[in-house]
Amino acid sequence: MLPIVHPRTQGFYDHWRALARREGLVAPHTDDFLDQAPARFMANVFIQEIVDDTLLVRFMGTELVERWRHDDTGKEFAARLPPEAKSRVVSVARTVALHPCGVLQRGVLGTSAGREAAFEGILLPLAVDPGALPRLVVFSTLLDSLERQEHGNQLASAGERCWIDVGAGIPTVPLPPPPR
Repeated sequence: MLPIVHPRTQGFYDHWRALARREGLVAPHTDDFLDQAPARFMANVFIQEIVDDTLLVRFMGTELVERWRHDDTGKEFAARLPPEAKSRVVSVARTVALHPCGVLQRGVLGTSAGREAAFEGILLPLAVDPGALPRLVVFSTLLDSLERQEHGNQLASAGERCWIDVGAGIPTVPLPPPPR
């Protein structure tokens, strides 16, 4: 397993784990997560819902909106990807939500200034009421800083990623390659 390298990513993961343990679950319930959402993390959070073969963004934090220069709340995540790549993104999300497990990823974004900026992200499940659509939470932080008017505009390198055992074991299926 890759180690978490950024203190904010570790802090987010520790907060998520504490909520789950308090409820005696593998993953915290969505309502509890939102009721206990510390502002210091929420700017870097996506909450996504799996609807058929798509991921809908239900929440996109302000730092992510600024990084990408658009707000995808209410929109399909990965809509711009080719069908095969989009299918892999949804498959990983479905595994995270239903197994449940997590994914840790480090990669590189291309920026509007033609530079590269490293990022670290963690995908984790959120529990839902019976019959509700599966949900997950994604926390993403930059390991490099962007200049004042610069923004991330594409995934330059998917880097490395791994499954995280959150209490239900690691999936037996290999983690498919990320989209490029």
